[in-house]
Amino acid sequence: MKRMLTTMTMTALMVSGFATTGIEKVEAATTYKVKVMADGLRVRTGPSTAYKAVGTVNKGKTYKYLGVSGSWTKISYSGSSRYVASKYVKKYKVTTTTATKASSSFSRPTSGPITQGYGAASGVYGYTFHNGIDIGAATGTPVYASAAGKVITSRNYGAYGNYVMMTHTINGLAYTTVYAHLNSRSVYAGQTIAKGAKIGTVGATGNAFGAHLHFELHRGSYVYSASSAASSINPLNYFN
Repeated sequence: MKRMLTTMTMTALMVSGFATTGIEKVEAATTYKVKVMADGLRVRTGPSTAYKAVGTVNKGKTYKYLGVSGSWTKISYSGSSRYVASKYVKKYKVTTTTATKASSSFSRPTSGPITQGYGAASGVYGYTFHNGIDIGAATGTPVYASAAGKVITSRNYGAYGNYVMMTHTINGLAYTTVYAHLNSRSVYAGQTIAKGAKIGTVGATGNAFGAHLHFELHRGSYVYSASSAASSINPLNYFN
């Protein structure tokens, strides 16, 4: 995008201080293990001394907890379910976290080279921070929805020229995408769009020098500033 004369805010940004990494959501899972509290503890095939001993374990060793049967604890031992006397082991909780990425749900909206990246800009076109990326492509090149979502704006207005704005929910988090300088638009406000569906074609409408797609990705609601990131984040960190 080549010029934005004023700061534009669609809604107030509800949460501040977001990082621009593609990692979005951390999910916690709880499992249990047991720690052996004595040396020479026999491991048996069943929950009593009548069952065959298949090995011994020493103090400090840990094993995955699988359950309990009477006074015996079931553990994972050498890839099999085995039993040890409960009075010689201590059960404890293990919490693991898994980070999920929004990047698995966004794709490049059109083909072509990046002609201007995200971030600090010279100011020659009226802004000192470029809130999106520019993808160079011939007029008429198809533009596709970067992720499944809902169209909230489809119009010709101001520096964006012909543009489409969509909202998305990825891993429980809200995002907004902007597709600007379009030659044509093929969607309307209120329409629900699948990922990869055609929403328009590349053009040079609005404040643009040469055909290209100006694409923005925002965390939460759309908030634009000519001098800072505002709610925008670097799309290149989120593409598949």
